[in-house]
Amino acid sequence: MWIEAKSDRVTVVFSTVLKDDDDIVIGKVFLQEFKEGRRANVTAPQVLFSWDPPASLNDTDARVGEGVGYITFVLFPRHTQPSNRDNTINLIHLFRNYLHYHIKCSKAYIHSRMRAKTADFLKVLNRAKPEAPNKKSTIMNRKQIVNHCN
Repeated sequence: MWIEAKSDRVTVVFSTVLKDDDDIVIGKVFLQEFKEGRRANVTAPQVLFSWDPPASLNDTDARVGEGVGYITFVLFPRHTQPSNRDNTINLIHLFRNYLHYHIKCSKAYIHSRMRAKTADFLKVLNRAKPEAPNKKSTIMNRKQIVNHCN
């Protein structure tokens, strides 16, 4: 975690590792919602996500690689006032766990929905199976042998 305090804002940057392709997609969507959430609530901190380390981390040994992303929070004076400071610190401190928890929950939800859809499709397929043709049986279920003799 990297923190930079200025007179008008505090910038908090931390890295997170999204291990597989599903985590990356769901994580990007989730973080996009945070960016959009600022439009709905102007008091929310600015949240940025990037696969590259921010420019402020250029002279550090910031991790770079596959699945490593950087989340940046820009906190304004209203977030760091003495009345809000403890809550802000707690929320920032727990954010990475919050993000990974919701990624896992989203994957579980999508997986259960896929299972339900698969079960529905199997029901449709089972109803669409053609019925087995009726066998014509003869006396005592033996085949008739027809002998054509001249």
